[in-house]
Amino acid sequence: MYSLQHPQVDERFLDSESTVEEVVSMLENLQKPKEGGEEEQGSAEKDSAPKTLTDDNFIITERNSATVPPAPTEPSPRGKPKARTFTPKDRTNDRYPFMRQVEMNLDERSKARLERERVAQNFRKLGNAEYRRGNYESAMRMYSEAIENIRDSHILYINRALCFIKSGKFKRGIVDCDFVLNKLDEKNLRAWLYRAMAYKGLNDEANFETCVKYARKFNSKQMEFIDDFLEKLK
Repeated sequence: MYSLQHPQVDERFLDSESTVEEVVSMLENLQKPKEGGEEEQGSAEKDSAPKTLTDDNFIITERNSATVPPAPTEPSPRGKPKARTFTPKDRTNDRYPFMRQVEMNLDERSKARLERERVAQNFRKLGNAEYRRGNYESAMRMYSEAIENIRDSHILYINRALCFIKSGKFKRGIVDCDFVLNKLDEKNLRAWLYRAMAYKGLNDEANFETCVKYARKFNSKQMEFIDDFLEKLK
């Protein structure tokens, strides 16, 4: 029979067992063993954890093998070549090709040097011929071409310095003389005398006398030649 009582005041459902309560009861029964295990695990963790923080237990000295699994190791492939170990014999055998290469490079450089000297010698002869004709500018160019091939010949720099001085380019002549004295031969007699000549052309008596002094100091056996040279400058 249908009840005319309002659903909000109908309390007959309280007499029957609630289905929701049954479900809750079943969930609680299932949850109890798990919670017990968690409590045991929690207590174990609490027991293992230090009660107080000290200098000894502050630093982690080892990893927990249960939480951090070791990195997997890959099996080494079959037939992998081993690292080569060099013996004294191997080093000796390797040295021979290297030494042959060095010898080849030395031979090539020696041949190139001889060829440059040949070219420089030809330009020097042309420069000497132009100097005798009084063509100092042309002689300078020839000596410069020779110097481009051989940069360590004091004769080429001294000859070019004399051409500069004869052309009235005294400072450029001094530069060539200084290169010879500073880089090639500090006692070179002609470099000191041509340097003295250049300072004479600049009316610099102090440096002129200095050059003469060093020319005599480094070439004491050439006094007669030095005196003749200075006599011609007067």
